[in-house]
Amino acid sequence: MLWPSILADHRIYLRQIDAWRGRHRLIVIDGPGHGASGPAPGPFRMSDCSEAVVEILDTLGVSRPVVLVGTSWGGAVAGEFAISQPRRTRAVVMLNTPFRRAEDGPTFKDRFVVWGARWMHGTGLYRDGVARAFFLPATRSRNDPIIAHFHQHLREADGPALRLSVDSVLTERESLAPRMHRIAAPTLVVAGRRDDMYPIEGLRSAAADLPAGRFEALDTAHISVVDAPDAVIELVDDFLLSLPDLPR
Repeated sequence: MLWPSILADHRIYLRQIDAWRGRHRLIVIDGPGHGASGPAPGPFRMSDCSEAVVEILDTLGVSRPVVLVGTSWGGAVAGEFAISQPRRTRAVVMLNTPFRRAEDGPTFKDRFVVWGARWMHGTGLYRDGVARAFFLPATRSRNDPIIAHFHQHLREADGPALRLSVDSVLTERESLAPRMHRIAAPTLVVAGRRDDMYPIEGLRSAAADLPAGRFEALDTAHISVVDAPDAVIELVDDFLLSLPDLPR
C-alpha cells in the first residue's frame, strides 16, 4: 500500500508503480483532501488515518499482512498502522518521515503552509515554494511529468479540503519517536541528506529505536521517490527480498 505526502497525490509514486506493477499487488492511496479523494469529515489524527487503512483493506478483502510504503505523511500513517495492527503488518517503509512533533507547537512556517493550502494553493508563488522544500533544484528544473503532475494537483485542489488535511497533519500529528520501539515489523527508513525540513540525524536517532529497523540515506530533499526514484526502488526491492516469507 502506497500513501503519499501532504500537498501531493499518488502520482509522486509513478516510477515505483511502473517498476512494481505485475510483481506485487499495489493499493495506491490519495489522502483525504488530495487527488481523487474527497475531503475529510473534520480534523483528524494519524490514528484516524490508520483506521482508514483498515477499512480500505477490509473493503478490498485483503486479509494477508501488507507492506506499507509511505512518504512523509504516509510514513507516519504506516507507523501508526504497524503499532495498532501488528498482525496485519508484514513490513513498513517510511520515506522522509517526520517522527517528532515540534514541542513548542506549529512553527510560523507550518502555519503559513496551512493558510496557503486554503488560499494560495493554485498560485505559482505557493506551488514553487512547496516544490523548493520538497525537491532538489535539478529535479525541479528537469522536464519531468511527475513535477508537472505535482503542480497540476495543487492548482486543481479544493482549498478548504486541502487546508483541513494539511492542518491535521502538521498540527495534530502524534509524535512517533517515543513509540518507535512498538513497531515490531521489519522497517526500512529512508532519509534525504538534503532534506531541510527534517534533518537526517534526528531521523537516524529515532530509527535506532526500531526493533527490526534499517536506516538508509539518499542524496535527496524531502521527496526521495521523485528526486531518486531508481535508488528508492532498489532499496525497497532489496528490503523486500530480505523478508524470507514474502511471496515472490
